[in-house]
Amino acid sequence: MEFAIDQNNLEKDLDFALEKKWSAKAIPIACEFGEIKEIMSLYNDDKYSNYWSIRNILLGDSVNYPALSHFIYMRYGGDELARKTLEDLNTLDPNKSYRILNAGSGFGSDMIEQAKLLPKAKFCGIEYNKRYADLSAKIIQALGMEERIKIYYANLTDPDQIKEIHAKEGFFDGAYSNLVVLHIKNKASLYQSISNLLKARAIYRNEDYTRQEKTNLKFAEEKIGCQNLLTIEEMIQLAHSSGFSNSSFSCLTDYWQEFTLQRKNNYLENVLQRSKKKEMFFQDVAEFFSDHGGCGGVFKHLKK
Repeated sequence: MEFAIDQNNLEKDLDFALEKKWSAKAIPIACEFGEIKEIMSLYNDDKYSNYWSIRNILLGDSVNYPALSHFIYMRYGGDELARKTLEDLNTLDPNKSYRILNAGSGFGSDMIEQAKLLPKAKFCGIEYNKRYADLSAKIIQALGMEERIKIYYANLTDPDQIKEIHAKEGFFDGAYSNLVVLHIKNKASLYQSISNLLKARAIYRNEDYTRQEKTNLKFAEEKIGCQNLLTIEEMIQLAHSSGFSNSSFSCLTDYWQEFTLQRKNNYLENVLQRSKKKEMFFQDVAEFFSDHGGCGGVFKHLKK
């Protein structure tokens, strides 16, 4: 199917064409709100960004997972992270009908991969960037997975919105966030929201940045969009005050420092039409770990 595109108003026409072909949208719990600042540079997409690339694939004649997978994975760990997350949540039995929450689901890439590993499980994503939430719903529709993966457009720090989601979905067997909490200022409210959505003895896995004494917080905020970075001890204390126990932390700082530089070099070598903003973001993250005292890793918390 082809769509006529008005070059003078390209983005509006692409959005109209996309809505015509794929009608799915995220379930709206939130209205437009300004408490969470979307200041990460990748949210200000240009014409070679992942958002545009995914949208163009969805407008094509043949939509498939391999074509999309290159663009919907934007986080550390690659495809292996989807399985590793399920292992850490103790939800890797393919014969069980788990209900798993992805808090900050982005394009939905982790849930798509995990749905293939767990054929009986159902997944719920909560995303506070409306463009990403709606686009992920269309990706899921295009892949024929809308019966197993649901996307909510909601504010993870708003208790009323979380109550509404809980009324619709009930409790979850596990939850995870991959490089999401670092962008949210009110971490206490977010942790309480996750706790309120989990069954007793369920695990919350949070892959996140942390601060130490030498961390350049000004660089982290201005270049990467970090807000209110906490120390490892402060994060664990926050979790315990939100209904979690038996917290652990696995430091990945050295690996991330190496990986971010590798990711930038691979991007420059393998992508012909490059997003300048994305290129600069990769550089900034690499410098955060190498030159500005950046650190981070994986928290695991057990719901009481």
